[in-house]
Amino acid sequence: MAAALIYIRQSRHKAYERTVSPEVQEETCRSLPAVASCDEVEVYRDLDVSGGSLRGRRGFLALMERLKRGGVAVVAAYDQSRAFRSTRDALEFYAFLAEHREVEVVFVHGRFDRSAVGGFTYTTLAAAHELERRMTGEKIREAKRWAATRGEMVGAVPAGYRRHRDGTVTIDEDVAPIVRRVFTEYASGRYSSRELARRLNAEGAIPPSFKGGWRADTITQLVANEAYIGITYVNRRRREGEPIAACWPALVDRETFEACRRRLGRHPGWGGRKHRDYVFQGLLRCVCGGRLHGHFVRGRRRYYCRRTDLAEPCSGGRSVREDDLLPQAREIFVALEAMQPEDFTEALERMPPAASRRPAPDALRQIDAALERATEAFVRGWWSEERLLAERERLEALRQEIEREAEAPGPRVHFRGVLDAWDRGDARARRDLLACLFDELHVREGEIVGYTPAKGYEAEVVALMERVCRSSPGGIRGNSGEHLRLIV
Repeated sequence: MAAALIYIRQSRHKAYERTVSPEVQEETCRSLPAVASCDEVEVYRDLDVSGGSLRGRRGFLALMERLKRGGVAVVAAYDQSRAFRSTRDALEFYAFLAEHREVEVVFVHGRFDRSAVGGFTYTTLAAAHELERRMTGEKIREAKRWAATRGEMVGAVPAGYRRHRDGTVTIDEDVAPIVRRVFTEYASGRYSSRELARRLNAEGAIPPSFKGGWRADTITQLVANEAYIGITYVNRRRREGEPIAACWPALVDRETFEACRRRLGRHPGWGGRKHRDYVFQGLLRCVCGGRLHGHFVRGRRRYYCRRTDLAEPCSGGRSVREDDLLPQAREIFVALEAMQPEDFTEALERMPPAASRRPAPDALRQIDAALERATEAFVRGWWSEERLLAERERLEALRQEIEREAEAPGPRVHFRGVLDAWDRGDARARRDLLACLFDELHVREGEIVGYTPAKGYEAEVVALMERVCRSSPGGIRGNSGEHLRLIV
């Protein structure tokens, strides 16, 4: 059963913009004789996506996966530029189709020819489309830079403002009271950013554009935005050049803004953070269900529950110090050292190293999202090509580092000498020791109250922890006097 695949792409999917709409692209592609003759038609779409890169183009990547599975007779697009505005990507697609001559490629405007002359024409058009994209990007960047020097708002409109069709920006009276409240309450010093986010979420005081609600970092970013006092820059994100008086009205007074800035100046880590390793990073879960994340606060490592959707502070406590958890975790290895359980030694040695069981999917997804945002910033003219390339290089290097760490062999844990390994190990080594036994450690009011065993070794770890708790009746109970509970 022969199938035809139609690919549709539109960089800016807005009804009022004069571009070839997705509906027109699909209708004209379906009318092509090669498509109409197929038994089945599948449509793949990428809307609001640039053709300058394959990253983020889920529709095109899905189309390629469908091609590899076979059973495709035709691939159709409105024209070559709909599929690519990158010479490299266009040539890779051409090389792929050269090996699959059973697939016919058709365009509403233009043609796909596998001959030598056709390949030259295809390559020339691909280079021309990339040149057009880059020149358009340069024009847009220059136009936006010129607009910024005149005090016009360039880029995304902050919450509390509204951009009209003529480009003017005014105060959004529906959202402005919420923004003013954030500034006022944060400037008062009565609430931390986390506490304020929790209160706003509990009361439902959330701007429509904030799909995930308020977060602590959202609060700090908002109160640091000088757009709210009518100040802008040639590049607002990087604060390039001298301050420029904005064309839009101020939403908060300067005195309140400066009070917020003074609080931010006292915020630990504001303006840049050093990389630090945390013994329990990624392992701790609050009894309210939220994960605990490590922060360096006033010279100490602490773990905070980020849940702000609860009406009352979570029952697990506001935060827990790493120093309070370390003695309790050490008692586990003290008991293991004393027990020397021969029947579990062989089982634990068969466990893969901790690092190989932690591929860090969340970190990789965050890198992919950052790459998508950087590409969008370039397409919209917010970033220069040099900055985009530098950011890509940085993120790709970070990806390779994470993948190397995930694949690198971690420390093999042996019961004999395990206490010495804990006492002499650094934060990362201690975390690997814990990760060999536990997927999660559950915390309440500053102590470990339960655990989730490492996946695939549940029976061994559960039996081991039962013996540990029996052999050390005092040290692993914590302040509450309770043994560690199995939590799955």
